[in-house]
Amino acid sequence: MQAKDFIVRVRYDYNDIDADRIEDPLIINYLNEGVAEMFKLNPNKFLKTVVAKLDDSDLQQPCCCDLLLSVDAITDAHGNFIAEMKEVDNDAQSAFGKKNCISRKTDSRSYSKVANTDNQFTVKPPVSPNETVYARMTCAVKPKPVTLEGELDESITENYANLVDYVLYRLFGAETESTTSQQKAAMYYKQFLDRTLLQEQVQTAFTKKVLLNTKGGK
Repeated sequence: MQAKDFIVRVRYDYNDIDADRIEDPLIINYLNEGVAEMFKLNPNKFLKTVVAKLDDSDLQQPCCCDLLLSVDAITDAHGNFIAEMKEVDNDAQSAFGKKNCISRKTDSRSYSKVANTDNQFTVKPPVSPNETVYARMTCAVKPKPVTLEGELDESITENYANLVDYVLYRLFGAETESTTSQQKAAMYYKQFLDRTLLQEQVQTAFTKKVLLNTKGGK
């Protein structure tokens, strides 16, 4: 789907097909704003599998991952599984005086997310300068900003109705002297929030069910 298709839909709902009231760049600006708001509220709608080369260090911060959910495995450059990557809690281990020991007879490693960061993690044993190590990660990745002539990212088209609601909320909200417009703005924003947060709740419930099934739960 193209950005121009999104613009036509917004103009239709805003009763501005002839482009007499607003300009295209304003719609695109509000669309990008809506994507940022949705990412903040529900990053699970922007999940992607990312394969990245690890730095020769213990501290890692993949540039292609805006929000790290998990490091899933050690892989080759194409994402093919090589060894496990197990998450550990370094703080808990330190509190109990335990160390995470990984046998160097295998390629397995462990990782721990760095507190108060979006995408940093430490890996043990650290990657040495003479190693080439890739990891497969599950990340929330922000789409590139939409342009007037550009194509919409898949994550945007999947949330098409939500983002139309957000843009309409911003457009009607700007009409501060009209009570009717303010009521419409409130309605569209509520729809945006309800859909976004409901999707997050459904995704969370589904994820928990999958984890329980994987572990043999009921």
